[in-house]
Amino acid sequence: MKINQKLYVLGDSLEPIEVQEFDGRKIELYYLEDEVVKTDFINKSQFAVWSSVDGKNYRLFLEEGYYNAVPRLYSKDVNQIWVNFWDTTEAITQKTSRFILIPMMVVCIGLCVASFFIPGNTASYIIIGILIAAFIAMIVVNSITRKKVMAENMKSRDLIAGVLGQDEFDNILKTQKDYMDAYYQAMYPDDADVEAEEAEETKEETPALEESKKVTEEPVQEETEAKEEASEEVKEETKEE
Repeated sequence: MKINQKLYVLGDSLEPIEVQEFDGRKIELYYLEDEVVKTDFINKSQFAVWSSVDGKNYRLFLEEGYYNAVPRLYSKDVNQIWVNFWDTTEAITQKTSRFILIPMMVVCIGLCVASFFIPGNTASYIIIGILIAAFIAMIVVNSITRKKVMAENMKSRDLIAGVLGQDEFDNILKTQKDYMDAYYQAMYPDDADVEAEEAEETKEETPALEESKKVTEEPVQEETEAKEEASEEVKEETKEE
């Protein structure tokens, strides 16, 4: 699948840290060294970015510390699963375009052209209706396609878990999450400080709220007891009469 083609070109001037080959295909691994590009992708939570210009050979760009933390996640057998995923994704999108989107556009254009031969202002309403229907149809088709891709993504994750073993896979995911959390905390220390301050303020406010609750409840309780005593006195007086 052709993806991130502009990023792929960056590898022309870099030395790959590893080259993986299988079935006449090649995956080159690079550290994501360009600070601007790296920051852009990391802000999107992408520490590993795939790229290809021909849909056959790939270049995988990784943040250095991240790769060193979870190298097994990008080994040859695992990357082969992801390449197969990209192939499947391309097949899904091409099938959707060839059998749904392109025919739908042809029909819409044909109907719009035909509507011009209808006298009066009816043609304008027909064209607006066609455009609205086409827009809704495209949203539905894109949603279905996205669900299919997500299903294939989950299948790939299951295959990777099978290759690595569920325990090792879970440990890698935990290491991955811990590294990302630490990276963002170092990247945005002010946000971490604000969260810590908010948590501390919440702890300080909680006792005050409990004390306030007690102060509010005590007068109510005293008033209730006073009413009960008054009621008892009235009952006793009634009996005496």
